Amino acid sequence: MRSIIWSVHDVTPSTLDRAAEIVDLLVASGAGPLAVLVVPDGQWTDDQIAPLRRWEHDGHMLAAHGWSHHAEPPRGVYHRLHSALLSRDAAEHLGRSRGDVLDIVRRGEAWFGAAGLQPPRLYVPPAWALGALPLAAFDETSFRWVETLSGIYDTRSRRWHRLPLVGFEADTRFRARSLRMLNAANLALGAALRRPVRAGVHPDDLSLLLAREALGLIRSPHRVVAITEL
Repeated sequence: MRSIIWSVHDVTPSTLDRAAEIVDLLVASGAGPLAVLVVPDGQWTDDQIAPLRRWEHDGHMLAAHGWSHHAEPPRGVYHRLHSALLSRDAAEHLGRSRGDVLDIVRRGEAWFGAAGLQPPRLYVPPAWALGALPLAAFDETSFRWVETLSGIYDTRSRRWHRLPLVGFEADTRFRARSLRMLNAANLALGAALRRPVRAGVHPDDLSLLLAREALGLIRSPHRVVAITEL
């Protein structure tokens, strides 16, 4: 049976209701515990933080997901290509200095405590792009795991868990075709290697071009794996 690590991305004050619907759908389908990726910047009210506390209480892992989830205008070739092919304006870390990226991480970490939440154990940079920040910088933070495109890094054991990734954020035909091919390849790779597949769901995915594929995977027989099991 396929194993999946589920994550719900880009949880902000403006996306909270849609993200909550996805969390509820996943939980109703037996997919839990989840990783819920929270973008700290924004006008969070106590009423909006309450669902985060409830998810935390229910055993889901709240993760810091950058600070604003918005990148500066691309400056280098890599950032331009990354923006055009994958991240658009979401790769907040790219184009910034190591010190600036560390400040983003630190501010995000501090926000959880200020909001009355537990210190976050998982950090997922927007668009999975870590940028200039070395993994060693996480030694002095609360983060146990860091997730990038290639997998999940355990800061305590200093071990990489190389895990395939599937996603459904397709708002153009080109992105839909590309993601279908990548998802099929990564699902096959996970089965061949007998490793969990990471599945990331964004707030608008169930109204975009790969909604059927997302729902199909959610409803398919599979074993849910928590990041803490790695």
